[in-house]
Amino acid sequence: MENISRKERSGHWNVPGHNEVEKQHLSEHEALQILQRHALNNDVDAFAEVLNQFPPDKQRDLVDMCGAIKDDKQVK
Repeated sequence: MENISRKERSGHWNVPGHNEVEKQHLSEHEALQILQRHALNNDVDAFAEVLNQFPPDKQRDLVDMCGAIKDDKQVK
């Protein structure tokens, strides 16, 4: 039996960012990676600058997540 799942479909190329949802997802994914880098480097000012690019509801969620991680790991 032939494994057709590995074959590329003719004329099909999946590059994310074709619609607004994908564009938002990619943008947020990149921003989260940058946030992680600033957090690992303890760069509070740069972290806050990137965090402020998110909508307020997502900012609260991210801050809550960071607090939960800090509490869980007992980081000081």
